[in-house]
Amino acid sequence: MGVPKLDENKYYTLEEYLAFEELAEEKHEYHAGRLFAMAGGTGNHGLISNSIGTALDNAIDKKGKSCFVFSSDMKVRVEHFDKAIYPDVTVTCDKPKYENKNKTILSNPILLIEVLSKSTKDYDIGKKFEMYRSIPTFKEYMIVYQTVAKVQTWYKEEEDLWRIATVQGLESNIYLHSIDATISLKDIYKRIDDLLEIDGNDLEVY
Repeated sequence: MGVPKLDENKYYTLEEYLAFEELAEEKHEYHAGRLFAMAGGTGNHGLISNSIGTALDNAIDKKGKSCFVFSSDMKVRVEHFDKAIYPDVTVTCDKPKYENKNKTILSNPILLIEVLSKSTKDYDIGKKFEMYRSIPTFKEYMIVYQTVAKVQTWYKEEEDLWRIATVQGLESNIYLHSIDATISLKDIYKRIDDLLEIDGNDLEVY
């Protein structure tokens, strides 16, 4: 069977999407029947995402916790909005629950992490976070800036009550309530050598 060709006029079922994605040469997200190809990330985006995964694994091991850290190859199911989305990093501290037998789409994340890009910053902070909040197991959202050493988290303290925390600077640490672990910004950005100075002007950074 060859590489499938995307039919932009077709509405796919979730099962058809998963079958299509198994053979496709690029990643697609599923949005209520429509498939959208994902744009490639920058080198810094990939390095930061990988470093976050490593830092989380190390922090979880030190705590002796039984959590699972997934890379951007794992899709997350957002059933309320009929979506299947690729976060940059996904964590669950329960036994992973998958939507399909091939274990390529997860339904019970507790922590979701996005590394901001210039083209997706508003979407990641706005609509995407709104969709993620509909996932019953979801407790914490972490966004990581790509051009400055800055991280923000939203933690679900109670139903409909989310507390925000912001840390910046390479000497800072971020505490993640959902997994009871702390990671350092130095570890997140350890392979990035072109960070901008923090100047408080978020309009110019992502």
